Amino acid sequence: MTVLVGLAVFALTLLSGLIGLRLHGRLLDDHRSDQSKDVVRLVQALVASMATLVLGLLIASASSHYRAQADGVTTLAADILVLDGALAHVGPDAREARTALRAMLASAIASHVLEAGAEASVVDPARMDAFYNAIAGLRTATPAQQSAQQQALAIAARLVQARALLLVRDVTDQVQWPFLAVLVSWLAMLFLAMGLFVRANSVIHAALVAGALAVGGAIFLILELEQSRSGLLHISDEPLRFVLQRLGG
Repeated sequence: MTVLVGLAVFALTLLSGLIGLRLHGRLLDDHRSDQSKDVVRLVQALVASMATLVLGLLIASASSHYRAQADGVTTLAADILVLDGALAHVGPDAREARTALRAMLASAIASHVLEAGAEASVVDPARMDAFYNAIAGLRTATPAQQSAQQQALAIAARLVQARALLLVRDVTDQVQWPFLAVLVSWLAMLFLAMGLFVRANSVIHAALVAGALAVGGAIFLILELEQSRSGLLHISDEPLRFVLQRLGG
C-alpha cells in the first residue's frame, strides 16, 4: 500500500511538471510578461515554503512515532525478563508461572504479535488474567519473596496494559488521508509552475524526475514510519526473541 501511494505521488507530480512544460508553448505573450512570472514565482515560493514545512514536520512526527513504538517493544521485552527474574525469587512455587510466561511469549512471537491485525488471535485475555491470578495466588514465606511477588504483580499488570494497547493501536494509528491529499496537491501545483516558463530539454526532464522521486520517496517514508506494524519498515520482534532465549521455566 505505501509503495503504491509513493509511486502515485511520483507519477502525479511528474505529470504535473510535464503538463507545465506542455502549457509553456501555448502561453500568450501577455502570460509571459515579467509581472506574470513574478506573481507565479511569489505564489510558488509561498506554496513551497508551506509544503517544505509540512513535509519536515510530518517526517519528524513519523520518525518520533516509529521510535516510540520500537522503544515500547524493547521496554516490553525488558519487563518480561525482569518478571521472570522476580518469579524466580518468589520460590519453587512460581515454576509453573514461569513456564506459562515462556509459553505465552513463544506463542506471541510465532503468531507475529507485532504485525497489524495479528492481536485478535494472539495473547488470549483470559490466559493473561489467569496468569496474573496465578502470580497473586503464590505463597510467600519471607519478606524478600513477598517483595518479589509484588514486583511480579506490578510487571504483570503492565503486560496486561500492553496487550490492551495492541488491541487499539491499529485503530488509532491511521494516516490522515485528507491532510495528505492537500499536501500532494500543493506539490503538484509546484511542479506545474516549474514547467510553465521554461523550454523542455533533457536537463529539465531529468530535474523533474529527480524532484518527483524525492517527494514520492518522502511520502513513502512518512507512511512507512506511521504504519510501524506493517510494511517494509515494520517494528522488529528481535528484542522479544532475545528475551525468549534467556527465560527460565
